[in-house]
Amino acid sequence: MLPNWIIAGAPKTATSSLFRWLVDHPEAAGSAEKETYYFVDPGTHMFQESNNFARHGITGYEALFKDCPASAKVVVESTPGYIYSETALRELPHLPTKPKFIFVLREPVAQLQSLFVYFQQNWNWIDRDLSFADFIAALEAGKSDFKGNELAANALGNAWYPDHLRKWQAAVGRERMLVLLFEDLVGDSRAAMRTISRHLGIDPAFYDDYEFPAENVTYEARIGALQDLNIWIRSRLPKGRIYDVLRRLYRAANTRPASRQSPDVAVVRRLTERFSPMLDELEQDFELDLTAWRSAAQRREFAFTAAWGAADQRLSSAASGRRIASNRGV
Repeated sequence: MLPNWIIAGAPKTATSSLFRWLVDHPEAAGSAEKETYYFVDPGTHMFQESNNFARHGITGYEALFKDCPASAKVVVESTPGYIYSETALRELPHLPTKPKFIFVLREPVAQLQSLFVYFQQNWNWIDRDLSFADFIAALEAGKSDFKGNELAANALGNAWYPDHLRKWQAAVGRERMLVLLFEDLVGDSRAAMRTISRHLGIDPAFYDDYEFPAENVTYEARIGALQDLNIWIRSRLPKGRIYDVLRRLYRAANTRPASRQSPDVAVVRRLTERFSPMLDELEQDFELDLTAWRSAAQRREFAFTAAWGAADQRLSSAASGRRIASNRGV
């Protein structure tokens, strides 16, 4: 059995949750592991030497779906890195099942912030003493490969979604692409999944009383050294029931929800300006309503203006204080 739907991107856009919500549907099934990485490019940090298309071909890929019931209307896998993978782009469109592809996009500044925290906290690809402003500066200068993690090193280019979507559109046609927004998935998950299920041809009523569990949530490690040990151990443990139990125990002991950071407003404004032209491209070429993204940009501009206004007021007050002190002969 092979998938007829593939969630192909982008990272940190709730694709793990979307996969879970789909495979929980009685008319759908998925790969044993959400991210198979089977078609990622050799040389990337995601590439698995023992399990990849170059070594095992289509037969090896079929084995990842051996437990899916033949009655399933939708068979799905989700590897967000596929959106950037030349191997995936070359091979997946030609599977016998002629799969359709789901891409989930997130407002680019928010996506960059989430990617940064995830690779810094859930993993250790990004040094934990690095600020978001330092991360962006390193990306702009091309000064770090972030320990070989190309998703981190190429984060700015990866967030320019039209460049990647157009390659897929040329390979599979617009009719085989479903482009979604992260903001819709998390803003009204029930309405979003009803719409998606109708598109996939499965009963939308399943989601009327569904709980929508969140998957692969970004967290913050309480003790960094213990998190490094956890990363070392979990990379060597086989996935399964024992792995899941240990993961739950560890997260209860050494993690907490990621704190909401306040990144440098000037950096965020610069990023907003950088990606602003992309919104027009996405709306025109992929018929998306990016009102939520534009609203986010306006809120950030307001915050930037307020921050600079407060700074000017502090400077003015300080200068006024100096003048008064000088007049008094202090």
